[in-house]
Amino acid sequence: MIFDGHSDIFTDVTIKRLLGETQVIKNHHLTRLRKGGVEGGCFVIWIDPPYDKEPSKRLEQILKATKEEMAECDEAVLVHNMAEIEAAKKAGKFFILLGMEGLSGIGEDVEQIHMLYDFGARHAMLTWNEQNPLATGVQGDPCRGLTELGKKAVRLLQHKKMIMDVSHLNERSFWDVMDVSEGPILASHSNAKALAAAARNLTDEQLLEIRDTKGLVGLNSFNLFVSEDVNGQNVDNLVKHASYIADKIGVEHLGFGFDFFEFLSTDSMRSYSSQETSFTVGLEDCSKVPELLIKMKAAGFTEKELEMVSGGNWLNLIHRVIG
Repeated sequence: MIFDGHSDIFTDVTIKRLLGETQVIKNHHLTRLRKGGVEGGCFVIWIDPPYDKEPSKRLEQILKATKEEMAECDEAVLVHNMAEIEAAKKAGKFFILLGMEGLSGIGEDVEQIHMLYDFGARHAMLTWNEQNPLATGVQGDPCRGLTELGKKAVRLLQHKKMIMDVSHLNERSFWDVMDVSEGPILASHSNAKALAAAARNLTDEQLLEIRDTKGLVGLNSFNLFVSEDVNGQNVDNLVKHASYIADKIGVEHLGFGFDFFEFLSTDSMRSYSSQETSFTVGLEDCSKVPELLIKMKAAGFTEKELEMVSGGNWLNLIHRVIG
């Protein structure tokens, strides 16, 4: 089983439904996911540029599109815990754990976390790249971390047994989360800064801290997080990130969080780079995931370790945090 711990497919769902399409997951995504052996994933609600100028309005649009899409889609189901995941697998349905890629849409109203939980969210980040009333993303003030509201949000998220994700936080906010939080911490789509100095990749100290929370790091296929050199943005170097993280903190703390978005425009990617592509060569989309596993096996990952990284570690985290 392969679990993709970070997907922006609900952004595509929203864009296409606002243009009048229906059954977006079935018509545009399921065939490719199944070809890649992906059985489930964490699909996030992301306030995408340029709509991040009115985040609460965009949040409302995405929630509406998500609700309508899932009501139509017989082949996929939102899940809220391990029992529902097992039921979905038994029924042969693609299962989706709903996540929040940033909480800018709630502004200063931390109590809206209850609404998001009731809607189905079981995962959250405090920010995308922006600086907001809760915390500071990687493109914000490096001297600014969590606010008092942000600390309240962390406590509430963990009280509600939602997975706390630090992938988009700047370092100050990362360490503030570690000071406030209890239990496992996730970095759903970040690689090793020792191999690629992208702002969202993790230092060795951050990797070790996540390990010490009994948390998880999701391997990211976004090309700029694989290598700063365009010629090095290939699947072989992504495997090096997998090996580095597994060696540094243990294979039991490694999963996948591919961050594929070849199906979206390049507007958001330009917040990182002027490159015209987002993919790693050899892992252009989710249909190519089996080729990554072949490369990882050749690099020394055992069959048992590949099972853990492909999905077992994610399911273990969901079981321990959510239930």
